[in-house]
Amino acid sequence: MTNPKVRDTLFCRYMGTREHLLTIFNAVKGTSLTDSSKININTLSGSFYSSIKNDISFMLDTLIMMLIEHQTTINPNMPIRMLEYVAELLRRYMEPEKRKIYGTELIKLPAPEFYVFYDGNDTSFEHQILKLSDAFQSPSDRLELIVNVYNLADGMNEGMKAQCRPLQEYSIFSNHYKQLRKQRYSVDEAVSETISYCIKNNVMREYLVSNESEVINMFGFEWNEEEERQALIECGEARGKTLGIKIGKISTIRDMLADGLVTMEALKASGRYSPDELAAISKL
Repeated sequence: MTNPKVRDTLFCRYMGTREHLLTIFNAVKGTSLTDSSKININTLSGSFYSSIKNDISFMLDTLIMMLIEHQTTINPNMPIRMLEYVAELLRRYMEPEKRKIYGTELIKLPAPEFYVFYDGNDTSFEHQILKLSDAFQSPSDRLELIVNVYNLADGMNEGMKAQCRPLQEYSIFSNHYKQLRKQRYSVDEAVSETISYCIKNNVMREYLVSNESEVINMFGFEWNEEEERQALIECGEARGKTLGIKIGKISTIRDMLADGLVTMEALKASGRYSPDELAAISKL
């Protein structure tokens, strides 16, 4: 099965422009705004020393901060993850005037909203809500974070898709690809056929024509996440430090490059590594 992170990357690349994010905002909020210059993208990209990264986040002026995640499995811990993301985003937002947090003047913040676009095989729901309070071991209403989860499967949330052409196009691409994989097409065959189908039917046409090889590389980069996780644990234990995990990860990928199992182009296209990590990996 294709690494779900591949579709995460395609979703983020295609949806992550100011123009497309404004259409998502309009679709979920029921608005009809037209000025994409008011969108300020503030996605957390992580770094060599920090693992905090999210799929997409942006602000509309300084009024609303919207966090969006793409998922191929339902994760009941998403509210906890979103809490971590929004805490870091608000910390950065307040950084220029952080001393004011101890003052008598109320600091005005953008109102955060949290959304997940689900792109897996579960068609038992169209929309569901995940709450942070569901994780509390005793009932409490003192802290809450609500995540709206929308299913992108065929026949699901078609009204929203109709209001957001980029989201509709992405769902057509993804659902067509999934159908081909269920028919036992190989990854290369499925992604190539899907790209051809979408270009022919004017779905994501401009993006796919300009980025066809990159999209193929995204899907061609297969990764067994369980094996990676175990390798990182072993490397981390051997070194006894978090930095050891990062070094072990890079060493493992270098070995894969040396053996010809992956290419630097595929690593870059996967979107899973920061510029610092790619620079360290490339120093063979």
